[in-house]
Amino acid sequence: MVTLPLLVASLFAFSPASAPKNSAADFKAHLITEQNERGNYTLTGVKDSFTQTELRIYHYDDLLIDEINDSAFSGTTFTSLMLSNSVTHITDTVFDNAANIKKMYFTGSEAEYTSLGLSHSFTNVSYYSKDEGFINFWNKEIRPEKETNICDITKDTFNRLYSLYKNLDDNDLKTVDAYVDLGNAKISDSMKQLIKLFSDSKQSQQKEEWNQTGAITLIIFVAVLGMTSITIFFLLKTKHIID
Repeated sequence: MVTLPLLVASLFAFSPASAPKNSAADFKAHLITEQNERGNYTLTGVKDSFTQTELRIYHYDDLLIDEINDSAFSGTTFTSLMLSNSVTHITDTVFDNAANIKKMYFTGSEAEYTSLGLSHSFTNVSYYSKDEGFINFWNKEIRPEKETNICDITKDTFNRLYSLYKNLDDNDLKTVDAYVDLGNAKISDSMKQLIKLFSDSKQSQQKEEWNQTGAITLIIFVAVLGMTSITIFFLLKTKHIID
């Protein structure tokens, strides 16, 4: 029998509200930085203690990294990089010195990524990626202001949002769901609202399309029945079966 203390501990261990693994703070502890002439920070290296296959560089308010030194990733082994759109100073040399990095997950838009001027070829480049990327998309396209009505977004915008949402892993999903936006609403609650809204809209559209199809079918049926009746009446009259 499971004792009460163990039961309580297990509930906390698997609670959705528990802190996600690999949070922004976890990655921050492995970064080596120095202040630059802009008053922000340049990433100069990654500590040897970092052994994961993915490194994430987040936007930190108290450690705003806007530059990556050309040799910052030399000697590393991770294969994918999440790069904050706060980084605006970076060159291809960074990746020439770290051929191990194959995948790029950028937290901003494609236009922002293009503005970096990188021509290095990755096996995968995605935009508005991971938890920070989703939140950036939300703050830019869904709720850019406190008074914004999220229900006014287009179907195409919702489809893009939903695709980003479904691609989040469990840990990123926890972070995103708990985020409170400018409208003082949690994203988890807002997503439920939007999913229901666009699901109902789709069902309504399908019903309307069915009604239109049904009406057209009925009109064709009546027309065929009418023509058939006229033809039969004409034949009967021709054969003098009826006057």
